[in-house]
Amino acid sequence: NLHKNKINKSFWQGSVLGAPSKVEIHSKDEKLNSYLINEINVLVMKYDKIFNIQNKLSEINILNKNKVLNNPSPEFIKVIRNSKFVSVKTNGLFDITVQPLWDLYFDHFIIKNRNTAPDIKKINKTLKLVNWENVIIDEDKIILNNKASITLNGIAQGWITDQITTLLSNNGFTDTLVDFGENYASGMFENTRPWNILIKGKNTEKVVNISNKAIATSGGYGTIFEPSMKHHHIFNTKTGESSNNFRAVSIISDKAWLSDAISTASLSMKKETLKKLCKDLQAKAIVQESKSFVEIT
Repeated sequence: NLHKNKINKSFWQGSVLGAPSKVEIHSKDEKLNSYLINEINVLVMKYDKIFNIQNKLSEINILNKNKVLNNPSPEFIKVIRNSKFVSVKTNGLFDITVQPLWDLYFDHFIIKNRNTAPDIKKINKTLKLVNWENVIIDEDKIILNNKASITLNGIAQGWITDQITTLLSNNGFTDTLVDFGENYASGMFENTRPWNILIKGKNTEKVVNISNKAIATSGGYGTIFEPSMKHHHIFNTKTGESSNNFRAVSIISDKAWLSDAISTASLSMKKETLKKLCKDLQAKAIVQESKSFVEIT
C-alpha cells in the first residue's frame, strides 16, 4: 500500500523562445506524468514554429519577411489580439512593432561595436516604423502595414506559460509552478503554503508569496548593449531610447501574458500611470527605483 501513495516527480526542461524553462510535476500516477511531459513537448514545439523569431520558418518570421501571413494559427492571432489590448491600455507604450528599434540598436552596438547612443536622426527615422496599429488582423490573414515588423518577446513567453498552466490544471494539477521565463504559481507549494518566488532586480532581490497568480519581471539589465547599462533592449516607444524609469518592475496578475506585457511597458511609465493601470487591470506592481524593491499598488 505504501508504494501506491508514492509521489512521482517528473520534470520538463528545455528552451522556450530562447529562455531556459522548466516545469515540475508531482503525482501518484506515473503514466499521467509521462503523458503530460509529452504534451508539454508537443506544445513547446508547436509554439516555437509560431513565435520564435530565431526560427527561420516560424509564422512570425514569415510575417516579418513578407508583411503578410495567410491562414495564421489561432494562437498567433490570439497573442496579437492580446498585445493590441495592452497597447490600448498603455497608450502605446507596449508595442510589438518595436522590432526595427531592436535591429537599429543591435546593429549599432553589437555589429558596429560602438559605445555611444545611435544618432538621434536615425532613431527618429526608425520610430516612424513603430506603431502597433500597423498590425492588421483580417479574417484569414495578418498584415503589416507601412513596413512594420514585430516581436512578441514581451508577451509570448507569458502566454505560453498560461497554456502550460491550463494543460496541467485540466489534468487535475492544481499545485504547480510553471517557469517559462515568466512564472505562474498555482495552488500551494507541497499543499502547505503559497509559493515563494524570488524576483531579481539590479543588485537586489526580494521574495514574494503568490498563489494562483502569475509574476513577470522586466529590467534593462536583462539584455544590455553596452557596459553602462543605459542602452538595453526595452524601448520607450515615444522616444526610441531605452526605458529607464525603474531599474526593474515585477507585475503580479491573473495571467502570465498580462504580467509579461505590463512589466515590459512599465519601464517607460511614470509611477502614477503604472498605479492607475494596475488598478484598472487588477494587477500589483513591485518596482525597484534605487537599491530595493517596493510595492506601489
